[in-house]
Amino acid sequence: MSNPVVVYTDASVDPEKGVGGLAVLGLVQTKGGGKFSASLSLPVADSTLAEVMAVKLALEVVLLTLGPGTQVTLFCDNESVVEHLRDGKRNGRKDLNRALEGVARLKGLLKVTFRHKHRCTTPEMRWVDSRAKEALEWARNGGPIAPQVQAPKPGPSRPPRSKGLLRRLLRWIWGG
Repeated sequence: MSNPVVVYTDASVDPEKGVGGLAVLGLVQTKGGGKFSASLSLPVADSTLAEVMAVKLALEVVLLTLGPGTQVTLFCDNESVVEHLRDGKRNGRKDLNRALEGVARLKGLLKVTFRHKHRCTTPEMRWVDSRAKEALEWARNGGPIAPQVQAPKPGPSRPPRSKGLLRRLLRWIWGG
C-alpha cells in the first residue's frame, strides 16, 4: 500500500475569454515522502467545471505517481464541488457530469476523502490559489494551453512510468 497523501486543488477562470487555470499540490505523508505539483491552462469558462477538473487532475497525478489504493485526503475551496464529489450528485450539464464521472472512476481506484477548506486559509491553499491564477494569466496572455506537471521520480522499487503522462492526463481531463 502506498503512503497517504494530502492534496490541495484550486482553479481560476476568466468567463469572458473562456480560459481557466488549474493547480494541484500534493504532500506525501511520510518522513521524506516528497511532494508533487501540477498546473494547467484550459479552455474552460465555468468555475465549477474548472474546480472539478482540478480535482480530476490531482487524482490522476496521484494514481500515476503513487499507484492504485493510495489514501488521499483532498482539499478544495469550493464547497459545492466538495458536496457533488462526496454525494455523487449530478445535474443537467453534460460537461460537468462527464468531469464528475471521471472523478468517480478515479475515486474507485483510490481511497479518497473530499474536504472543504476555505480559500487561502493555509499556506498550501494560498500556494494553489497563486498557481491557478498564474496559469489563468498565462492563458489570458495568449500562452499555449498546455500542462505543466512536476511529479516525483519513481524510486528504485517502482518500475519507471510509461511515457505519455501528459497525453493520458489530458485524455482523463476531457473524459476520454
